[in-house]
Amino acid sequence: MPLTLKRTTLFIVILLLASTVLVVLDRQQRLGGITAPLTGLVTDVQRGIAPVFAFLPVPATSSERELRAEVERLRAERNALLAEVARLRQAQQELDQLRAQLRFQQEHPGLQLVPARIIGFDPERPQRVFVIDRGSEAGIRVGMAVLDPNVLVGIVTRVEPDRSQVTAVTDPSIQLGAQLSESGAEGIVYGQGWRGSGLLILRHLPPDTPYRNGELVVTSGRTAGIPPGLVIGVVIGGSRQVADDELRLTVRPLVDIPSLRTASVLVSSATQ
Repeated sequence: MPLTLKRTTLFIVILLLASTVLVVLDRQQRLGGITAPLTGLVTDVQRGIAPVFAFLPVPATSSERELRAEVERLRAERNALLAEVARLRQAQQELDQLRAQLRFQQEHPGLQLVPARIIGFDPERPQRVFVIDRGSEAGIRVGMAVLDPNVLVGIVTRVEPDRSQVTAVTDPSIQLGAQLSESGAEGIVYGQGWRGSGLLILRHLPPDTPYRNGELVVTSGRTAGIPPGLVIGVVIGGSRQVADDELRLTVRPLVDIPSLRTASVLVSSATQ
């Protein structure tokens, strides 16, 4: 039979009544020689029921309720502080990007840049397509370069009055004229998408072109609307294709698209 609080209380009441009767009988000296055995029995019963009290539910006092309420309040305050820290970190990241873009514009007065904020990512292609909060009303047109701050991030591929879609250089639809920063050898950079782990391929280079890992790849100016000298990425490997009579280089972009909060659209330059 399960032991409940009600049954335990009833048992204790009966035990107290029995103890009272025994005390009265003992004072009247009616127990005689059975006093010692009864005392041992009572002691054994007390020992037996002692563990029961350890498991009985004890109603919370007002002080315990207040303590629990305080713990819940502190937990809610901690969660609010963590959310605020995350918001401040994101704001600091956005501020750092804006400062870098401003510094780049000051160092290149011949470039006309329109700052923009990233307001969304394509859910099906978050690594390769995003949306900025500037459109045709700000002078944005399809084909313009998007930078962060001096690194080519992508190309504007769709424009609305107050927003634009940007396709990252890693997308398979993107092909750009590019060149090695040291040798000046020119080729075409192709986006590889997810199949290429977000990397780029620089193709159509002469097979004897010298290169080194870590060398920068920049725009060549051969793509309409894209001025020369914009950084695309860095060489991380290569192979000479005998059958195609060309050198192919693997290029890693220098921008992590999902981490972007702001960017700049290059609307004109001295070379355009």
